[in-house]
Amino acid sequence: MSDTAHYRFQSDQARRLARQVTDTSVREKLLEMAEEYGRYADLIEARSAEPAPVALAAH
Repeated sequence: MSDTAHYRFQSDQARRLARQVTDTSVREKLLEMAEEYGRYADLIEARSAEPAPVALAAH
């Protein structure tokens, strides 16, 4: 499983758990965690899409 897939999975799990709990503070924390995992996945995807830096030849 790639890092991106891992964080997407964790985000989905946190959202599922949030739908099941009745405690408001726990639900809010789980939704915060889901958002954070989603941001991690987005960051990893963005970094992997960036072109590799071109090394400058020494003169």
